[in-house]
Amino acid sequence: MAAARGEGGPAARGECILEPLSLPESPASPDGVATVESSPSVPCIFCEECYVLAEQNQLLKHMIIEHKLVIADVKLVADFKRYVLYWKKRFAEQPVTDFCSVIRTNSEAPLEEQDNYFLLCDVLPEDRLLREQLQQKRLVRNYTYFLFKREILEQQQQERYDTSFHSMCMFCDQEFTGNRSVLLNHMAREHAFNIGLPDNIVNCYEFLAVLQEKLDNLQCLYCEKVFRDKNTLKDHMRKKQHRRINAKNKEYDRFYIINYLCLHIRISDISSLKNLGSPGRKCSQRMIGNY
Repeated sequence: MAAARGEGGPAARGECILEPLSLPESPASPDGVATVESSPSVPCIFCEECYVLAEQNQLLKHMIIEHKLVIADVKLVADFKRYVLYWKKRFAEQPVTDFCSVIRTNSEAPLEEQDNYFLLCDVLPEDRLLREQLQQKRLVRNYTYFLFKREILEQQQQERYDTSFHSMCMFCDQEFTGNRSVLLNHMAREHAFNIGLPDNIVNCYEFLAVLQEKLDNLQCLYCEKVFRDKNTLKDHMRKKQHRRINAKNKEYDRFYIINYLCLHIRISDISSLKNLGSPGRKCSQRMIGNY
């Protein structure tokens, strides 16, 4: 079972095959490909049918039934959307038989009962190179995030032992110097305002500034309603027991160290780029205010 090869393809010319993935941000590219990378959906390689990325299996089923196209080892494709966009453009340039092996079903049956299916797989050098480059791009993206996470962990470690911290309480006029834990423990003990253990927080100065700005704008930290004056706000937060932050507000996620330990990445992915060891503990869910 052999597939014909496109002699003029990017792989044959030795070019980077990811270049065609830079599609224009307009409804249609000049060659008629009616899709853009920024779209949340994934198009069919042959027609204008689109599916959200979570419905990948429905798209694959559609391409098999309607267009007789089978993509081999699709679960190994690192970026399915980019993969589809690339081949949509290439199939618009050359016939599918220039790239795919042809599989004939019911070969012993009468001609009208036979079907031809097209197999797209990494036996084709162009497809293999595309898959490798998509995988490499994912590894680089994960590695970049890993470096960012390491910086965050170093920042949190520095703040844990910092003794030059200086800030005022948001609920009274008392000033605190030394370690951040002195202020945070004071607000928890004296004002029943507990945002979590000091050691679980990172970029504490920025966190406190965000909270202070909300209070200055007469906004409740929990329900986030705005009030007409400071006394009304204080009474509201006290009576409604709203002296806490809203855990559903994702704005606060970046201030809790647990949220930087949830990157779903294989250790082997990191090791394949650089021998940096384990990327850290994984966690199963997003958390905030982990006491």
